[in-house]
Amino acid sequence: MWNKIYSAVLAAAILAMSILLYFPYSWLQSVTAPKDVVVQYDFYSNISWIFLLISSLILLIVGNVVLWKTRRSWAMWATLLYFAVFIVAHTFWLDGLFFQFQRQNNFTSEVISFGAFFGVILIVLAAIIVFFDQYLVKRLYDKTYPPLQPVESLPEESLTDEKSV
Repeated sequence: MWNKIYSAVLAAAILAMSILLYFPYSWLQSVTAPKDVVVQYDFYSNISWIFLLISSLILLIVGNVVLWKTRRSWAMWATLLYFAVFIVAHTFWLDGLFFQFQRQNNFTSEVISFGAFFGVILIVLAAIIVFFDQYLVKRLYDKTYPPLQPVESLPEESLTDEKSV
C-alpha cells in the first residue's frame, strides 16, 4: 500500500514540478520588456525552487515509511533521482538560458555562471543525506525489531555448560 502511495505522490510531484519549470522558461521566450521578463522569471524560478525542496522532503519522508514497512529502499533512491533530475533541469538548462538572456540584454557582464556548480554540490549533498538516512532507518528498524535467532545459531558462551551447573 505504501508503495502505491509513494508512486502517486511521486507522479504528482513530477507533474507539478514540470509545470513549475515551464513557467520561468515561458517567460524567457516572452517578447515583453526584458526588465519584466527578469522579474517574472525570478518570481516563478523561486516558486519552483521552493516546491522542489518541499516536495523532495515529503518524498523522502514517505520513502522512509516505505523503507520501514517493506525493508526496501527503492523509494529513497527514487527521491534522489527526482531531486537530481529537476536540479539538473533547473541549474544546467533553465539557469543557463537565463544567463544567456541576461548577457544578450546587458543585465550582466559576467563571463561564467556558477549555477551548474551549485547544482552538482546540491546533488552530492542530497545523495549523502539519502545514504545516511537509509542507514539510520535500517539501524533503527534492526534495534526496534531484532531478528530472531534459532537456538542452534547462538554463541557457545550463552549455552549453559553441564559441568558448571
